[in-house]
Amino acid sequence: MRYRRYSGYSSRYRHRRMQFGDVVRVILLVLLLGLIGYGTFMVYRAVRAEVILADLKKQNETLTQTVERYAAVMPDPSLAEAAEPLTYQTLYPEMKVTPVPEVKTAKRGTVFLTFQGGPSKYTPKILDALKKSGQHATFFVEGKNITGNEAVLKRMVDEGHTVGIHSFSGDYKKVYASPDAFLEDFHQAYEAIHAACGVYPTIFRFPGGSINRYSQQTYQPIIAEMLRRGFLYYDWSASANDAKSGDRTITEVTQTVLTGVKKTANTPIVMMHDSAEDTARAMGYLLNELKVAGYTCAALTNTVRPVAFAYPD
Repeated sequence: MRYRRYSGYSSRYRHRRMQFGDVVRVILLVLLLGLIGYGTFMVYRAVRAEVILADLKKQNETLTQTVERYAAVMPDPSLAEAAEPLTYQTLYPEMKVTPVPEVKTAKRGTVFLTFQGGPSKYTPKILDALKKSGQHATFFVEGKNITGNEAVLKRMVDEGHTVGIHSFSGDYKKVYASPDAFLEDFHQAYEAIHAACGVYPTIFRFPGGSINRYSQQTYQPIIAEMLRRGFLYYDWSASANDAKSGDRTITEVTQTVLTGVKKTANTPIVMMHDSAEDTARAMGYLLNELKVAGYTCAALTNTVRPVAFAYPD
């Protein structure tokens, strides 16, 4: 029996078929890699979204606690007509601020350098460093130090810095003796600043911070009254630890501030003293190092969401 050779497929056709199969496999491999890459990207987005949501949740909880804290000490508006005003609420009726429509969290990378207790003989050197670097800061001044330094306050305003109130006397026992005593001291500083530079401050910092050992019995009514009048107060989230000027080097001062800033997740507000020689000497280097680290120094205004100490349990 003779067999016929089937010649329907030539070797050339089989070669072409193998090439086509290779192309199909390459396409399938590319699609598979694409699917794997897309899946990996989607997983990354999901994980990133969870991180962002967790951060937003934490911020919301913090803000909610702050609002509740303020609400707890604010007078009940429904009782405004029925209740007689407290004595201190009638003091200095002109000393008030029109609240801004909204306060906002500062954008990431912004640092607020704040100086308190001045002006002093070192303040001009700090202003020189700020001017040279094109940065801005906030000065919570002490009223008793204004006489003879009026030109320094005028310079602060002219160069774009913010002037706020720290106190007039700096006498903690006197300032926190009662809401009336606090308002009297505050009013002295309020008028002294206006007389020196033509500006009425809208922000302030409590001497020793909003809650300290001198104000345990009076901080709640004082905070409530100052908020009622529209003033915002700013505590701090980092410190130069320069309350006592010593022999610290420029590098030591700078590293203290940088470490505190980097540990602060939101709104780094640095507490410093313009009466500290070490701080004044370090300002030029500090401002440069902050810039290198990606920070911009800005002045506080009452449009910036405050940093406030938590109320004790």
